[in-house]
Amino acid sequence: MSKKTKPYIFGRVFFPGQPNPIPSEVLFQPLGNHVGNVMQLVKQWKLDEFPGSNHDEQEESRQRVLLAAKIHDAGKPQKFEIQAEPKQGQFREYIYSFRGHRFLAKISDAWVQSLARGHHDFSVADITRDAYKLKKQQQEYADILTKDPLAYARELYILEMCDQIEAELACRIIGDDQQAESRTFMDYTIIPHESEPGCYRIAPWPFDRDNIELEFTSWSMRLSDSDQAKLQQCQQKCQQEEQGAELGKQLDEIAKKWWQSRQEEKPVARKAKIMPFPPLAYVNESKTCQFWYQQLAGFSPNPMQEQVFDAISKNKNPAILLKAPTGSGKQEAILFAALAANYRLFLPLPARSLLEDQKQRVENYLKKFSQLYPNQEVSLVVDTGSQMRRWVYRNGEEIQLGINPRRHLYKGNVILTTLDKFLYRYFGFGDSHKSFIFPLRIHQEKTLICFDEAHSYDGISFTNFSSLVQALYEAGKSLVLMTATMPPEQATRFPYLEMIDFIDDAAQVKKLRQFQQATLQQRYLNQKAFAWLSHITLADFKSELAKIILDEWQQAKGKRRIIAVVETVKDAAPIYKLVKEKLGIDGDTKDKFLFLYHGRIADQLRPEIYQKLQKRDQDNLPYLLVTTSAIEVGCDLNCDVLISQICPPENLIQRAGRCNRKGNISDAKVIVVGDAIPDFVKTLDESEWRQYQNTLQSMSDFQAEKIQSCISRSQQIDDYRVVELFAMLSDYVYQADLTCQPLHQKGLIPTRSWVPSVNLEFHGEEVHSISVPLDRLYQGQEYAHTYVYETRYDKEHSRWNAEHPLWSGIAYGKEITVKIYPENNAALVDASLPLYDYDAELGFVELPRIFIKKWSDGSEEKMLRLENSGKSKIIVSYIKPLSQISDMLKS
Repeated sequence: MSKKTKPYIFGRVFFPGQPNPIPSEVLFQPLGNHVGNVMQLVKQWKLDEFPGSNHDEQEESRQRVLLAAKIHDAGKPQKFEIQAEPKQGQFREYIYSFRGHRFLAKISDAWVQSLARGHHDFSVADITRDAYKLKKQQQEYADILTKDPLAYARELYILEMCDQIEAELACRIIGDDQQAESRTFMDYTIIPHESEPGCYRIAPWPFDRDNIELEFTSWSMRLSDSDQAKLQQCQQKCQQEEQGAELGKQLDEIAKKWWQSRQEEKPVARKAKIMPFPPLAYVNESKTCQFWYQQLAGFSPNPMQEQVFDAISKNKNPAILLKAPTGSGKQEAILFAALAANYRLFLPLPARSLLEDQKQRVENYLKKFSQLYPNQEVSLVVDTGSQMRRWVYRNGEEIQLGINPRRHLYKGNVILTTLDKFLYRYFGFGDSHKSFIFPLRIHQEKTLICFDEAHSYDGISFTNFSSLVQALYEAGKSLVLMTATMPPEQATRFPYLEMIDFIDDAAQVKKLRQFQQATLQQRYLNQKAFAWLSHITLADFKSELAKIILDEWQQAKGKRRIIAVVETVKDAAPIYKLVKEKLGIDGDTKDKFLFLYHGRIADQLRPEIYQKLQKRDQDNLPYLLVTTSAIEVGCDLNCDVLISQICPPENLIQRAGRCNRKGNISDAKVIVVGDAIPDFVKTLDESEWRQYQNTLQSMSDFQAEKIQSCISRSQQIDDYRVVELFAMLSDYVYQADLTCQPLHQKGLIPTRSWVPSVNLEFHGEEVHSISVPLDRLYQGQEYAHTYVYETRYDKEHSRWNAEHPLWSGIAYGKEITVKIYPENNAALVDASLPLYDYDAELGFVELPRIFIKKWSDGSEEKMLRLENSGKSKIIVSYIKPLSQISDMLKS
C-alpha cells in the first residue's frame, strides 16, 4: 500500500537574500499561520469602514469578510508550485505560484464564497459579475447592494488589504524584503519602528486597536549538497539552451520531495507588533486656516481662501462652485484645505500640458507638508494614461523607493490627472487586473475631487464633465469646480453646487482687492494698459505680429517679459522664426530667452521648455514667448506684455491673466491684434461680436469685468449618444448591470470628441511623439517613409498585443501609431514623395496626410488608406459627431 501524500500546507514561500539559482535555504510559512493572521487583522479592522448603515449591519459585514478570510486560501495545497522567472532565456529569480487556488474555496454562503474566490483579481469584470449574480441569487444580497452598490467591492477591498498587509509583514519578518517591496495593490505604508525591533508602523492606521501583536512562523528547507549539485547541473544546461524556467521545475521537485520526507517539527516562531505613527499634538483639526498657510506657503490667506478653507473643513461633503479671478490663489485654496482635512485630493486638469507645471507647484507644498509629519510618507501621483508615476516625500525630501511601480494604484495625498484619464479611471478602463480600485478609491469617504479650469470644456467634453460632476454629487462625494470665466449658460447646469463668487459678487470682489492691495502690497493690481490693433488683417498677420513683438522688445531694450499668443501652430512657428532671425539668434544659447511653446512640440521636449521658461519668470529675467492656447489655462507666468491674436472674450481673460499676475508691474499692457476671430474658435454670434468689438474699442485699460460681460455661448446641446453612453457605463460599473457589459468591453468613451486620437512619431536620433485627432491626417502632404501601425489591448492577458500594420475596422479599441523616418533610417526609399521636414525646435508644424479619402456612411465617418502601391485598401471608421449628422439631415 503506497504512502499517502502529505498536503503542501504552505501559505507563502520565501527565498532569502539576493536572487540565486542555487539557494542554500528556502523558507515556508505555514498556511494556518497566514490565515490566522489575516483573520486577526479582519477582526481588528475599523468597524465603521465595513458597509452598513448601523452597527448590526456593519458587524454582519465583518462576519462575512471573516468567513471569507478563513477559507480564501483553502485551495493552496493542491496548487502549490515553485517556478523560475527567466529573463531573455536566463534565470532571473525564483517565484512561487498557487495559480487557480481561489476557485477551490467552497462554502454554502454564496456571498462569502464570492469574496474568497475574488480576493486576488479585483477587476471591474469580476466584481460586476459577482455583484450581479449575488443580486439574482438571494433577496438579502439584493437588498444590501441596493442600499450600497459598492458593498461587495468594499468588503473585498478589506479582505485584500488584510491579506496584503499580512503578506508584506511576513516578507519583512521571515526574511525576504525584496518580495515585500515588489508586492502590488497595497494601500498602506509599512516601515520599521525607529527604535523597537520587530515592530512596524502602518499609515494610515485602519484598525480599531492602538496596536496588534502577530506571530509569524516558518519551516526551513536547507538544500543538501546533492540538491545543489542537481541545480548546478540544471543551470549549466539552461544557460546553454536558454531555458531558465527549467530551474524552477527542479527546485519544485526538490521542495516537494523534502516536504514528503521531513520529520514533523514545530516551525520557528517570530513575534511582531504593528502600531500607528504617533499623533502630533501641534498638527490637528483645530489648527486654523492661518496656521496652514503660514506653514505651507509663508503667507496669510486672502478672503477667498479663508472662505474655501472653512467650506471644506467644516462641512462633511462640500460641493462648491468657486468663481475667482486668475492669479487669486485658487489652487492653494483647495490644496491646503484638503491637506488640513486629510482628504485624498484628485485634481483633473483640462490639458495634459498643464500637468508638469502643476506637479512642480504641488510638489513644493507637499514637501513642506511632510515636514509637519516626521518620518511619515506623503505622496503625489501623476496619471497621464501612458504612465502613472508616484513621488514620495518624507521629512521635506523626495525619497526613492525600489518598489513595484504598480504597487500603489491611485494611492496619493494628491492625484494629478486629466479629465480624459479621470473618466477612464472612473469607469475602470485600462489594465483589467485590479481595475476596480480606481472606482473604489474615487468613491472613498475622505476623497475631494476638484476640477480646475472648469470653463475649459465644451461640446462632448462638457457633456461628459457635467454628467460626471452630477454622478459624483449624487454619490455624496466632496466636489469643487474652479473657474475664472465660466459662461452663465454653463453655470446653470450646476444648480446643486454652493456658489462662492469672487467674480460677480461686488462685495466679495471688493474684499479680495482690498486684501491684495493692503496685505500683498500689489500696488498695480489689475492695472494693464490696453490696445486693440484692429487694422491688421489675416493676410499680413504673421509679419505684423512679429514686428509688434520686436518693437516691444527693442523699446524695453530687451528687459521685458513678453508673451505672444496666436491660434494655430502654423502661425506660431513662422512668427517665432521671424523673431529669431531678426534678433540674430543662431542655435540654442546658454542664456536662452526666446521660446516657442505649443501642443505639437514633442511630448518629450515640452516639459523642459516650460521649466526653463518658468525659471526665467520666477527669477524676473526677460524672455520672449511665442505660443498658442496651450499656455493660456493654468500656467503660472507673470509677463509685462501680453500680445494676443483676437480671440473669444473668455480666452482673452485667461490670456490676460498671465500679464501682471502679481500686481507688481507699473507699465503692464495687453495688446490685441487682428480684425476678426478665426471661425474655428468663434463662440459669438453677430450681435455678440458687435458688442465685443464695441467693448474692446472703448477700453484704454484692460477691464476684465467688461470683457466678462461679453462672454456668451449658446445653450449647450448635449449629444444624446454621449449622455446614454455615460449612463450605460455607470450602470455596468456601479450597478452591476451586465446588459451594458459589451459596451465596456469595447473600451468606448469619447472624452472630448468622437474622433479618436493617433500617436504621431518621428524616428530620428531620438523618438519624438505627439497625439493628434485621426481626422487631422486626411488633408495636407503625403511624405516618404511614413508607416501606420496598430496595437490592440488583450483583456485576457492584461497587455497590449504586438504591433502590426494598420488593419481595417473601427478605430476605437485600438491604438494607432504613425511613424515617420528620415531618409537615412528608412528601409525603403520612395523617391516620388518628399521627406518630412522635422525640426524638434519647431515641433510637428505640418501633419502628414495618411488617408487619401474621407466620406460619410450613415452615422459613421470612414477614411481610406492605400498600402503596397495601392494594392491594399485599409478603411478605418469612427462615429460621426452629432453636429455633422444634424447638418446632413438639414441638407
